[in-house]
This record gives sequence, structure tokens and C-alpha cells, in this order.
Amino acid sequence: MDTMQRQYLKTRQVARLLGVSLNTVYRWLKKEKISEPLRDPENNYRLWTAEDIDRIRQELTPEEV
Repeated sequence: MDTMQRQYLKTRQVARLLGVSLNTVYRWLKKEKISEPLRDPENNYRLWTAEDIDRIRQELTPEEV
């Protein structure tokens, strides 16, 4: 996977964009309220995209986001 062609966000950035804490994003992932993003094969970090943010906003109710 060539991660240099797309711009990816860190989980902390995703939390900030959604207006929630980092722990909330991790909790949503653990409870499978949101889908896991791609992972970097070299370090296993989550690779979030703008499309992931849009999908999360659609999957969760306004009260959750």
C-alpha cells in the first residue's frame, strides 16, 4: 500500500474533527459502532481518510457525534 499518495489523518485528528475525545473514538471502535480504517502495514497505525470521517458522521446519531 502506498500511503504517500493519499493524505491520512491520525486518530487524534479524527477525534478533534468529530468533536469528541480520543478515548471516545477508541470506545466506538471497540464496541464496533464505527468501522476500523485501513492500517499501515509497517507500523499498524490506523490510516483515516476524509471518507472515513464522512462515513462515521453518517453511521452515528447526532447525539453520539
